[in-house]
Amino acid sequence: MPKQKRNTADRPPMTGDDAKAFSRFSIVNASILATAAVERGCQCQPYEDWFTFNRWIAQGFSVKKGEHGIRISTYVETVDEKTGEAHSFPHTSVVFCRCQVAPVKEKT
Repeated sequence: MPKQKRNTADRPPMTGDDAKAFSRFSIVNASILATAAVERGCQCQPYEDWFTFNRWIAQGFSVKKGEHGIRISTYVETVDEKTGEAHSFPHTSVVFCRCQVAPVKEKT
């Protein structure tokens, strides 16, 4: 099955509150992130302190230069416009913990 491109132009910009909300929870991903936090020596909690690059931007933070994220697997759900059938396909996301970001400095 060919990879489908998501149309981001149709979506409104993500707000800070949107960036902190999750519609799904994965115990496997939570375990991966908890283990990564221990290995990093930080206290960051899954689904509270780990977000994608775009979610951090929406919250007013940027990823520090040189930081590397953790890859996690998710499923993206789409609806075929022609048939109306729902499909899901695997997608890899890269997330960063709170220790890897800094507040965005406002331009004056």
